[in-house]
Amino acid sequence: MAAERDAVDGIRADWAALRPELDTAPIDVVGRILRAARFLQQASEAWLAPAGLTRGEFDVLTQLRRAGHPLRPGDLTAGVVGSPAATTKRLHKLTSAGLVVRAADPADGRAALVELTGAGAELVDEVLPRQVDAERELVSVLDADQRAQLAVLLRTALLAWEPPEA
Repeated sequence: MAAERDAVDGIRADWAALRPELDTAPIDVVGRILRAARFLQQASEAWLAPAGLTRGEFDVLTQLRRAGHPLRPGDLTAGVVGSPAATTKRLHKLTSAGLVVRAADPADGRAALVELTGAGAELVDEVLPRQVDAERELVSVLDADQRAQLAVLLRTALLAWEPPEA
């Protein structure tokens, strides 16, 4: 019985027909990671929409909740996927929604600190268990050993690709 084929198999077959001399093996990994990331992002956005949040906004809130103290916007950018401009946009929305507050950094009046409000903390505490359950359901297509193996492989890659944490 032939193994099932996915979209990446089709992409590689197309390239093999068009450019048979080109080794497209990296697409097996990179293509699947990118496709999986896009799928997971879309699913996450759908789960968070009823709470009025995007995944990026939720990531900012959960980072503040885990830290337990105010953070500078640059620290928030470093801890989530996105640019400083994306962090600024997220912070404006979260501030308008009353989920975070910004204040001058007493150690550096030119810098700001962002702090989770009580409403922000409550929202994270309410939404996080549902988000984790939804993610658990998504990864249930893999058995426990496969999930553990995938986690180790992804950690290995990310340790090589990401800058070290401060």
